[in-house]
Amino acid sequence: MNFATLSVKQEGTLLHVTVNNPPINLMNGQMVGELFQLAGYLHTAPDVRVVLLDSADPDFFIAHFDLEDLVAHASDPSKASKYPDINALQALALSWQALPQVTIAKINGRCRGGGFEFALGLDMRFATQESLFCLPETSGGFLACGGGTTRTALAAGPSRALEVLLSARDFSGMEAERYGLINRALPADEINSYLEDLVGRLIKRSPEVVAMVREALRQAYAPMVEPMFAGLAAENDGLRIALAGQEMPDGIKALLAAGQTRENELDLPATLARVQSPTQ
Repeated sequence: MNFATLSVKQEGTLLHVTVNNPPINLMNGQMVGELFQLAGYLHTAPDVRVVLLDSADPDFFIAHFDLEDLVAHASDPSKASKYPDINALQALALSWQALPQVTIAKINGRCRGGGFEFALGLDMRFATQESLFCLPETSGGFLACGGGTTRTALAAGPSRALEVLLSARDFSGMEAERYGLINRALPADEINSYLEDLVGRLIKRSPEVVAMVREALRQAYAPMVEPMFAGLAAENDGLRIALAGQEMPDGIKALLAAGQTRENELDLPATLARVQSPTQ
C-alpha cells in the first residue's frame, strides 16, 4: 500500500500506520481519502489484529483539518455528502470504529480539530503527558463537526464537553486523561514500552474473542446509537448555519491570511486570539 500522507508497515499481525504529511501534518482531503482506503483494506485483512497509529512529526500528531481544503469542499456542491446528516469526517471516524481490528492512537505533540475528532473514533488513545489536545472551532465561529462535539460529550459529559468546546484552548495529556478523552497520559520515556506490552497482549487475542467482546460492548451501548447519530446530525446543522453566516468565513479568512505555518500552529489558540483581535 502506497500513500502520500501515510506510511504503512506490517509487522506480523500488527499494522503500524504513521501520519506523515509535512510540514505540520494537516489533515486534508487526500489524507481523508487514504484513511478511508486503508479502512476498506482492513475490513478484508484477517491477518491484521491491531492497528497502531502515530506521527512522523514529534510536534504534531495531526494539526487539524486544512482550512484551504475545508473552504474548497464547502464551496463545491459536487463534494457535498450524499447523506445530509453525515459528513466525510464523521463517516471516516465511523468507518474506523466499525473495523474488526483493535485500533490505537499513540499521540505525541499537538492533536487538534479534525485530527482529534478522528482519534476519538479509534478504540484507544494513549498520549505523552506533554501532548496537547484542542477543538478550536468555536473560536472561529463554528463547531467541531467531524463528530468531535458529540464524541466529546459522550466521553467527558456535558459540563466538561462545554469547557473543552467553548474554551477552545489546549488541554494537556494529563487533563485529557482526567476528562476521559484518552486512555492514559504517560511520561515520554514510558509510552513506547507501555504500548509494546499492550500490543503484545492484544495480538494474542483471537479475532473470535475480540468479536465476542465487541458484541457485548455494542449491546451495552446500543441505546446510545440513536442519540449519537442525532448529535452528528446536529453538528451538520450547525455547520450549515455557520457557513451561511459571516463569523466562520471571516475567522477562516483571518487564519489563512496569517498562514498555517509551524510557528502559528505551535500555539494555535494564541494565534487565533491574535488574528481575531489584531488591535489588542
